[in-house]
Amino acid sequence: MTSKDEVNVSQAVPQVDEKGLSADEIQLRAQGHVGELPRQFSAFSTLALAFSITNTWVGYAATFVTPLFAGAGPAIFWAPIVACIACFFITAGLAELASAFPSSGGQYHFAFMVAPEKHRAPIAFATGWLSSFAWLFTTASANLFLAQVCVNLATLYNPEYVWAQWQVWMVYSGFIILCAAIVIFLPKLIPIGETMFFWASVLGFAVSVIVMLAVSDRKQSGSVVFTEWVNQTGWSDGTAFLLAVGQAMYGFLCTDSATHISEELPDPGRNVPRAMWGTIAIGIITVLPFTIALLFSVNDFTAISLSPLPIMEVYAQALHSRPGAFVMTLWILIIYFGATIGLVVTSGRLLWAFARDNGLPYSSVFAKTHPTLKVPVNATLLTAVFCILYGLIYIGSTTAFNSFIATAILSLNITYTIPQFIVLCRGRQTVLPARHFDLGIIFGPFCNVFSTAWVALYAVLFCFPIFLPVTADTMNYVSVVMAGTGVFVVLMWWVPGGKRGVFTGPRVDMEMLDAVNRGDVVRG
Repeated sequence: MTSKDEVNVSQAVPQVDEKGLSADEIQLRAQGHVGELPRQFSAFSTLALAFSITNTWVGYAATFVTPLFAGAGPAIFWAPIVACIACFFITAGLAELASAFPSSGGQYHFAFMVAPEKHRAPIAFATGWLSSFAWLFTTASANLFLAQVCVNLATLYNPEYVWAQWQVWMVYSGFIILCAAIVIFLPKLIPIGETMFFWASVLGFAVSVIVMLAVSDRKQSGSVVFTEWVNQTGWSDGTAFLLAVGQAMYGFLCTDSATHISEELPDPGRNVPRAMWGTIAIGIITVLPFTIALLFSVNDFTAISLSPLPIMEVYAQALHSRPGAFVMTLWILIIYFGATIGLVVTSGRLLWAFARDNGLPYSSVFAKTHPTLKVPVNATLLTAVFCILYGLIYIGSTTAFNSFIATAILSLNITYTIPQFIVLCRGRQTVLPARHFDLGIIFGPFCNVFSTAWVALYAVLFCFPIFLPVTADTMNYVSVVMAGTGVFVVLMWWVPGGKRGVFTGPRVDMEMLDAVNRGDVVRG
């Protein structure tokens, strides 16, 4: 069913010429765009890309220290379980939108499609910038982790070596440049490469769990792992645990990744939601055994909390072997490298799609697709340049840099919720067309309500510092970054020469989209 707003929009659009076009192309054109990228991803390689980016067990290996401070073993164990349940409902609501409106624009496109006609442009514009910044910050965080792994591996065999932050930035910049070069010059290998990284992650998970449990000679007791709560944050136990859950959500970040390659795989209305669900499912299947193996195999939480690279200290304690710790940490490095390639792919696609709708400055430049490489080269280069320049903050202040990373978690989840909240307010039957993945009249509203409430809660909690009392080293700048982002978006919209009246979003034919989604157009 379509609302009056959508009917008015469709009347302003000429009917799509269906002759010679695939159903996927008709579906895309009904949403106001023309396919420019080859559909080279399969359903499985899409799942591989999505999970390689999220990589829950590896992501949690990079962030479990906050739960360690919040409650030791029990917080480390329970935080990802709660985070998974929350992200499951949020992702379910987002996957339904991805099924209804498959587009590389992702959340900002969903917001445009479901918002009232009068307000759809500013809502989509703000969502697009939040999503873009979140993906850029996440790309930067992953590349920084790679750089930190490299310099800490160097200290494993050279304890006298003390790295400087500018050296980390140099390695970080090198990884970004390498990832951008691979994305631009080897685009046909991306689906194959991400599939290989997917299996490397699955194998790495299995080896980590088996080796840690088999080799560690002294196991922690069950009480230390599951019941002995040790809160070092200064907050009450309940607040500390909620903060730990927020950090655990990093392991389920970027579940929207598959949506941003919707125009590069067949039948995206069916296959993109499957990839999103699959990412969450594989995430919980891997993160829980890994977390249990980690907790039972280590014997000195204090040493882990003080380590500049906690996961390397975990392997060192569990394996009692410097070469073993080196190999396993190097394996983490390889897996994470696959994630950074996927992040550059996705960030570039999002910026390209946003520019295509005139959401960026100099949109005509960044909306171009290279005629022979069939890659949004300029948007990918913009991703790389932004991340390299943004990384300079790390040289001056690691606290400020990390605040931007926390902002990425919050910003992405806000963009996941905006279109769901609009759907909830306007009525699901009013604004959602036919779709392969339909949550139904009970589970659908529940997911939309839960997503809105959960993200509203964490919009406040993510502004809390992890430790009390607050010092210069523990200050949380998330509220400052979010306020600055809001001011930037407002200025981009309202200043002379801004996007108000220029960013109007795509021209939409809802009747044609509904017909394709219902299956009235036969897929070849």
